[in-house]
Amino acid sequence: MQRNLASLLLQYARLDRKRSLEGLSASEAELLAKLNRYLSNALTPNVPPGAERRTSIRVPAELSCRWAPVVRAEDGRITTLSRTGAFIRTPSPAPVGQEISIAIELPAGGSIEVPGSVANQIVGADPDRRGMGIRFGRMAREAMDRIDGLYEHSIVQQYGSPDETRKPDDPTSE
Repeated sequence: MQRNLASLLLQYARLDRKRSLEGLSASEAELLAKLNRYLSNALTPNVPPGAERRTSIRVPAELSCRWAPVVRAEDGRITTLSRTGAFIRTPSPAPVGQEISIAIELPAGGSIEVPGSVANQIVGADPDRRGMGIRFGRMAREAMDRIDGLYEHSIVQQYGSPDETRKPDDPTSE
């Protein structure tokens, strides 16, 4: 099941990327919608259909980052990632609406800096649960390519290598 999930998530990621860059044919759009429904149900079974507001499926991630509003820089850890945003675990989340810059460490070395805004935050007594949901801002094509690469890397890290034997056009084949 994990290898099938990796295959489906990678197929979803590539179609979602194509949709945002050049558009999809009617059959591709239908497949993307089918993948989205299937994967959303598989990954978040307790979320009712239609309740998710995100435009891209989140996947677990383990990426170090440093984020900064205008005043000071803070260390954080990206624990979920999508093509359009991330959740950063940090002891001192920025306020909702705050524009920030995020420097994400790349697995192969180096980093990428992307803009974002705080969409929500979790605060409370337990500092290990504190963090903030970030919506990525507009970025150059090269930066989006790197985010897409991190997204696909996170899929493979979490769910393993894709199952090369499954048919790519059937999201529910087991």
